[in-house]
Order: sequence, then structure tokens, then C-alpha cells
Amino acid sequence: MSRELAKRIAISAGALLCLALAVVFALLALDVVRWSDAIRAGDVRYRASAADDALWRADELVPLASARNVLGVEDDLAFRRAVRALRVSRLNDPTGSISDPEIAIHRNEAQARLEAIVTGDFDLARRSRAAGLLGVLGLVRFVTETQGRDALLSSTISNLQLAIALDPANDEAKQNLELAFQRGRGLDPSEGAGGANPAPGGNGAKGAGAGQAGSGY
Repeated sequence: MSRELAKRIAISAGALLCLALAVVFALLALDVVRWSDAIRAGDVRYRASAADDALWRADELVPLASARNVLGVEDDLAFRRAVRALRVSRLNDPTGSISDPEIAIHRNEAQARLEAIVTGDFDLARRSRAAGLLGVLGLVRFVTETQGRDALLSSTISNLQLAIALDPANDEAKQNLELAFQRGRGLDPSEGAGGANPAPGGNGAKGAGAGQAGSGY
């Protein structure tokens, strides 16, 4: 093979590589736009129907979650999905898990997702919110569970204290911690816990039992 032919082959290969990269970058840019739109649209649809299974999803053209990595939204999506699981578990109906096993499933899902955020997220404020919501969930469970209540209360208090340690400005966790201590002293054990309509863009958890639909956490 002559040197001139080898040079032409190398130039052609380089041109094809550049073309392929240009296509990949164009598709990646399209994925980024799709994900940005999906997150905004998902937040709007969440407020109308948290039960929608298609929230915060986008059809990706480039594999390996490339667009999500570019945007850095994996942690945000994980938190949104945890809050969604919490909302559809109907926290404003503490006894619902007794009559509806699906509610118990959603609460277990929410707990697992929130625990993963508490242990694996790098954002202290988001970890604090997740720990605070675990405390809210514990307060709800405390209403109906008759076994292991001391351990449940201890875990709930620990989660709320962790929420405050991670973010001393988390006033909602402080309010719920006081309620947890009241529960431990046998005060108002039948009250519900948590807001009725947790929202991914909220600021934490309202005082247990004080949240109103649409106010968010």
C-alpha cells in the first residue's frame, strides 16, 4: 500500500469518526432537551396525579444514561420518585395500610427509596429532607403498628435528629421531632402525621398533621 493511499484511508477514517461523533453529540443534545422537558412536565403532572407511572421519563437515543449524567439529575429524579411513592401511600390516612395492602407496598417502597437517599446522596439538604420524611413515615406507622413500637419510635426520633444534624435549618424536622417525643410520652397517639400532598420541589415536611393538600413538603 502506497503512502498516499494510506494517507487517504486515514483521512477518510478520521472524517467518518468525526461524522459519527457529530451524530452522537446531536442525539445527546436532543436527549438533554427531552429530559429537561420531561422533568418540567413531570412536576406539573405530579401535582395533578401523583399516581401517574410515567412521571419524569424520557425516551433516550443515547444509551448509558448519558443525558441524565450530563444534566446531573439522577439524584433529583431519585428524590422525586421517593416523594411520589410517599404521596401515593396516602399519609393523611394513617390506617389505610390495614385495609389496603397496596398502600403498605407504597410505604415500603417510599421507605426504601428515602433510605437510599439518606445513605447515598451527596447533597446534605436533600439527605436532610429524606431523613425528615422517613421520620414522618415513622410517625404514621406509629399510629397503627402495635408491635415493636419502642423500636419504631426510636428509629423515627433518630431519623428526625439526623435530618436536623444534616440541615439545622430544617424546622419541619424539629416540629416533627417534638411530636415524636410527645408520642413517646403517650400524648395524642391517634393523630395523623405528615402533609397530604408532598411535592418534590417543596422545602421539607410540615409539622406532622399540619400539612394541607398542595402545600408540599
